[in-house]
Amino acid sequence: MFLELFFFLLLGILLGVIAGLIPGLHPNTIAFLLISLSPFLGIEIIYLIAILVGSEITNSFVDFIPSILFSAPEEDTALSILPGQRFLLAGRAYEAIYLTVYGGLISVIIIALSFPFFVIFIPVFYSFIKPIIVFLLILTIAHLFWTQKKNKLNAFLVFVFSALFGLIIFRLPLSGTMVMFPAFCGLFGLSSLFFASSKSEIPEQEIDVNLEDCSKKKSSFIGVFSGLIAGILPGVGSSQVTVMSQQLARIKNLKDFMISIGGITTANSLFSIISLFTIGNPRSGTSVAIQSLAFEHSLKMLLTIFFMIVISAGFASLLTLFLSKILIKNIYKIKYNKLTKSVFILLFILVYLFTGLIGLIIAITGLAIGLFCISKGVRRSFMMGVLLVPTILIFLGI
Repeated sequence: MFLELFFFLLLGILLGVIAGLIPGLHPNTIAFLLISLSPFLGIEIIYLIAILVGSEITNSFVDFIPSILFSAPEEDTALSILPGQRFLLAGRAYEAIYLTVYGGLISVIIIALSFPFFVIFIPVFYSFIKPIIVFLLILTIAHLFWTQKKNKLNAFLVFVFSALFGLIIFRLPLSGTMVMFPAFCGLFGLSSLFFASSKSEIPEQEIDVNLEDCSKKKSSFIGVFSGLIAGILPGVGSSQVTVMSQQLARIKNLKDFMISIGGITTANSLFSIISLFTIGNPRSGTSVAIQSLAFEHSLKMLLTIFFMIVISAGFASLLTLFLSKILIKNIYKIKYNKLTKSVFILLFILVYLFTGLIGLIIAITGLAIGLFCISKGVRRSFMMGVLLVPTILIFLGI
């Protein structure tokens, strides 16, 4: 059984790599496709779970490669675009990806070493944090404006435009997962690429890492704690808690930010699966798919799934660093303005293929807001109003 389980876990890891490298191809899409086909595949439930877990965890690592190298975001990685561009243009793209992998892997190790504690703690923490999450989100927004020392009117306009944008797009005939791809492409990806196209070339990249000038422990624990909030609360994802942690924990060092966002993304994926056992509710498309398989909720199954998570994280870390090295060693040979223009066009094509004409309209609207934000010198965190305000209204029951 172990060899068969390992084989299907590797298959899931491979699917996670593919989903991570192709913008717009979300592991949720793979999960629901797999569940739809499962009656015809004749695969045992435990093996289907292995595929789903391997895909979800691996994607949380690999997803940062296109985000950092090509400014092609998913919801969870959108905020890494600007820091990633800075690393790329400084010849340090590999370091940026390494930092996200470090954050993700350390999060898994911390959770693994404290696993019995988290199993007991999560239901208690869930009961405590759920009633005050609106307060924390409002506090995050207030801190955003407090720390914006200039252009406050433009910052207010960016936030309002983004919030209205978010309220509108979630009423459109697209699923929440699908609608976020064109929205974040427009707000963060396409707008960044538009201004980045003036750069003439990418500097030769260094394949080394310096972890001395960052707070590794602090950033890692922020990643775990924030990922816990994202992983167990409905309507709160990695993007929202990244903004919260960045503002409330005052993360200013770019390396600390990359470690924390890597940790948040992976911890979110992990806790969203574990929450099936600890609070009885799924918190991601993958966990919904796993729940639909009607498996036995036993301690043995929980430990088996957690074993899959740890193995997947190990393989995903190695694969992410290996693939990024291959890409980075050759990317500097490409003219940066040609690369950004090509990716700009490619993102529009992918948006149309995955979400159709509605997606194109969403992406163009997001692009307009993103261009206004960047041109006025407003921090891009204000565009997270697209998620923060709808999330607050959901928790208020409005």
